[in-house]
Amino acid sequence: MNAWQLVRVHRGAAAVLALLALTASLLMAGLPRGFEAAYDDALAAMIDEVVAPQTDLAVRLRPNSPEDELHERGEFTALDRLWRNALPPLLSTAVIAGGTSHQSAQTYGTPVSGVIGRPTPPQRYVDLAWASNLEEKIRYVEGREPGAPRTLATVPGNPDLKNVPLFEIGLVPEAADAMRLPVGTTVLLGNSYTIAAEVVGLFEAIDPSDGFWEHNPEVKRVTVRWLPQADEPDLMAVGVIPDAGLRELNSRRELYYSWVLGIDGSPINARNATPMIQDIVDFRQRVEQQDEGGDTGIAQISAARFELNTSLDPLLEGFLTQLRTAQTLMFLMLGGLAVVALGVIALAVQLLAERMRAGLGLVRARGGSLGQITRAGTGATALIVVPAALAGYAASYLVPGPITPIVHLSPAILAVTTIAFAAVRLAFAHRKPLHDSRNDVVAPKSSPRRIALELLVIVLALGGAYLLRTRGLTTDVAELGADPFLLLVPAALTLAAALITLRCYPLPLRLIVRLANRRRGAVPFLGLTLAARSRGATSLPVLILLPALAVSVLGALVSGAIFETQRTAAWQTVGAPARVERAAEIPADVIAKVRALPGVTSVLPVAKGTVQVATGGRTATVLAMDLAAYRELVAGSPLVVPDPPVGDGIPALVSGSLTPYPSIEIGWHTRMKLTNVGSIEKLPGLAFESSDLIVMPYEGPKIAGLRTYTNILLIGGHVDQGLLQRTVGLSDALVDTLDSTRARISEAPLAGTIIASFTIVTVALAGYALIAVVIALVIGAADRARALSFLRTLGLSQRQARLLTVLEVAPLIVLTSLAGLALGMLLPAALGPGLDLSAYAGIAVTEFPLTFTTPILLAAGLAVVSILGAFGHASTGRRVTTALRVGEST
Repeated sequence: MNAWQLVRVHRGAAAVLALLALTASLLMAGLPRGFEAAYDDALAAMIDEVVAPQTDLAVRLRPNSPEDELHERGEFTALDRLWRNALPPLLSTAVIAGGTSHQSAQTYGTPVSGVIGRPTPPQRYVDLAWASNLEEKIRYVEGREPGAPRTLATVPGNPDLKNVPLFEIGLVPEAADAMRLPVGTTVLLGNSYTIAAEVVGLFEAIDPSDGFWEHNPEVKRVTVRWLPQADEPDLMAVGVIPDAGLRELNSRRELYYSWVLGIDGSPINARNATPMIQDIVDFRQRVEQQDEGGDTGIAQISAARFELNTSLDPLLEGFLTQLRTAQTLMFLMLGGLAVVALGVIALAVQLLAERMRAGLGLVRARGGSLGQITRAGTGATALIVVPAALAGYAASYLVPGPITPIVHLSPAILAVTTIAFAAVRLAFAHRKPLHDSRNDVVAPKSSPRRIALELLVIVLALGGAYLLRTRGLTTDVAELGADPFLLLVPAALTLAAALITLRCYPLPLRLIVRLANRRRGAVPFLGLTLAARSRGATSLPVLILLPALAVSVLGALVSGAIFETQRTAAWQTVGAPARVERAAEIPADVIAKVRALPGVTSVLPVAKGTVQVATGGRTATVLAMDLAAYRELVAGSPLVVPDPPVGDGIPALVSGSLTPYPSIEIGWHTRMKLTNVGSIEKLPGLAFESSDLIVMPYEGPKIAGLRTYTNILLIGGHVDQGLLQRTVGLSDALVDTLDSTRARISEAPLAGTIIASFTIVTVALAGYALIAVVIALVIGAADRARALSFLRTLGLSQRQARLLTVLEVAPLIVLTSLAGLALGMLLPAALGPGLDLSAYAGIAVTEFPLTFTTPILLAAGLAVVSILGAFGHASTGRRVTTALRVGEST
């Protein structure tokens, strides 16, 4: 038999099957590409958000003996070349020569032991620093560049000091002013092995935003450190020296060498993150295990103890944890889509088989073998499905994103599964010549094997749901990967619900049939009776309609939960409708300008800082603010604000390990004693659980004898971020608004992808469900037309015939929609505890609020559209529902 002839004769059914195969192939190959592109974008955004020291590779050495010391630029360059040559292949693709890469040498914690010609101020520290590319990063605004070191034969006022090395250094103007070290000042450094440093120039950073300064922030500013028992803070500055200064730097003081290997994140993606982590581990071993095996290692310095500092590997590990969670959720989504798509394609194959049944049956009756019949029908199916799947696969290349194995495998699996199903279906249908039966007279009974299989599916689904709630879908996913059994639980639940619906839906219909039997009209009784006894093609859409609706409702609820959690995350990030924060004090005129902006209803000043606590020598975050006013500012938001502290002295709320102490002494601009009047764990938007927290009234510093201080503004109302930024006009101020933060969270690659994917899948599932209903009606059209023709001879009108067709299908659609709606509403409760959706919402999603509007609209819309499709099919069947003429039997 000619397979192509079968396709031409039954081109209508062939076109439906081809369209379904094309769209399914496009979705199953295109969506993974979009997902992978989103994963890569999320990783790139994560790398871009962190500072350079977290991603760059920094090899460090603290010289402990003269053998470890380096005194020439060439020695640093040679070691830099060695480190780069030792990089594993994949890691080397991410390491760049320029950017933030550099070598440096710097002393740490060098005290000022004297100032020549004037009294020595206490708590002053000046360190010396050299960097290989420093001359490209700074420009001198006063004095000159430092020159080579020289020897100071005698030190005025210190006759015991002879032949002291004298370094020429450059400082930033901020350090010169704060520490009173103008150009020409000479200081003595170190309490032992004293050296001298003369300030010969003042410099500023050419580009303060350059990543170089992220590695060396102390070079371009003064570090202020308050100690609890000190009346004045410690001031620490760094003086830069030229290449010639390296020869006098030695291991007699706290000295560190660094080789920074800058990282370019573009070669790192979701697929090579795991081997990239392994490369970092291997490189760390090469760097740090210099003496292993009795050799001197790649640096050829036997006494050296190198270490590699980077946070790139834990950053990638954290991303992989989020990625596996995202992949798990995407797998659930694609799995539901694949099940529904294959179910609809199976219906289309059955439609094609029904169309070919008469011709193939005639060939079988005339002596054709089962193999010939099967090959002919399967060949026709292959001629339809293979080109359609290839076309969908080719169209998937229009979707931007990397190509992964699933992109190639999905269309192939789809085509092979469809062809295999067609072969099995044809072999069973034509295993006996002229074998035919009617299932419209009596409903066929199920075999014991089928009943046992259905019970097994239901038991496995319920057991899997219990394990999913207790173990979680993402437990240990970073180490062990996703559990295949648990991944199949949602599909098993939908299948179990569909089987239960198929088994149980005749029961309520029989009750309705009894009520319809009391009515005079025969059409409701006949239609509902056919629906109650249906076990053929009209019941097959349940296996498609119910999963489609359940997954759609689940997607709507998950999207709603993510949306609400994103709102909470935005509030917790900003802490107010808008916020302005600065390390230094915000000027009063800036505060006045902000208050005058249109849309601003209130401005709450806050003082924030990190303080030393006398008890235990720990640090804490301190906030001076009016909690009562803050509560009014955030009224109606998800934030919870405690009652303000009230008590004698300076009352304060404290957290963590400070709770047991009735009073606490801190150093913050001055020494002050606080009275513990209550506890507080966190204040989202301002402070979190990461450190101890102290909250005092805004007037707290004034009670301690200081003036009030403001470096944070919490702004009520609605104001544009750009306008607020221009009004503030401070380059070092952080300006953020609730709207911009929420947009940033919702537009993150992973968050945007999951919402868009749920929308695409919901639309696709709805379309497949409608097609499934129509195909099921078309499959049974011939038998239905014959029955209606007999009824037309008994006086059945054309309008009643259409109504009978709709009544045969409508109860099943309505009951299935209700079951799918109920299952979709229950799935978040079953799956929610096992899903980590923090990657999409900014924080952990702990609740899935039941919003009935969207799920009910989905269920009602799908049911109505399906019923209208059935009505449309019945309305186009006038010719086959005419009454029989005398002498006709069919």
